[in-house]
Amino acid sequence: MPEKYVRRDGLPILVRHTGRTTLPQDPPVPGDGPPIVCLHDAGLQSSVFEGLLPAVAPDGGAIAFDLPGHGRSGSLDSLPTIADMTEMARWVAERCAVSNPILVGHGMGALIALEWAKQTRVGGLVLCGSGLALGIDDETIATMDRVTRGKAPRPFDPGRVCKDGGREMMQRAYMEGIKTDPRATLVDLQASRAWSDAFDAASCGIECPVAVVSGAAEDAGCVARAEALAGGLANASTASVDGAAHFLPLERPEALAALIRSHAEAA
Repeated sequence: MPEKYVRRDGLPILVRHTGRTTLPQDPPVPGDGPPIVCLHDAGLQSSVFEGLLPAVAPDGGAIAFDLPGHGRSGSLDSLPTIADMTEMARWVAERCAVSNPILVGHGMGALIALEWAKQTRVGGLVLCGSGLALGIDDETIATMDRVTRGKAPRPFDPGRVCKDGGREMMQRAYMEGIKTDPRATLVDLQASRAWSDAFDAASCGIECPVAVVSGAAEDAGCVARAEALAGGLANASTASVDGAAHFLPLERPEALAALIRSHAEAA
């Protein structure tokens, strides 16, 4: 998959995109359909979308990037708030000549997508794994804090992957979770918790079409929070994808791509 670095004040940001490879100073090739921007989860990076990007827009028009402190982007630190992450996402999109995109948010990326849509017009939102990001508790944050201080091993919840995916998918999901420093993950969790505590779907003013997608094998509490989110938004629908749990973009990229294309056509 084509990759490039864009630099903001000297900080390198890794961008993955569809279409042909372009020179560093040139934006990715636009596609025939609406542009798509994929936003990754807490403690992860854009590599979770490697299967989704070519499935949803093989000829160009889809991008994903590593937030600072994640994956192969620069900095040791995550951005401290969802608002800061959103501002960075909008900058990357502008640098890549993307306007009025369909935003595909996974976990924390769903919160970034919602914040973006609160601020300005977008073509639509496709939110997956949002229930987990909306339900981060004190113990989750405390555990990651202990990890950063060397007091606990990095946790991995096998329930975030559908057991039907087999051992290889479980290993892939685990590897995705260790590519980013736990210090960045801790900040992500704290930022997600703070944003979620302040967010009110009913009064947020988001009017674009929103598809809230859950994996059929996802935790029931996470699914309930995702459905509650959809119920509070003005123009939202829900969908479920078999054979997937929280790692839906990694587990069932073709099925998610089909939902994104359908959502874009209806928007």
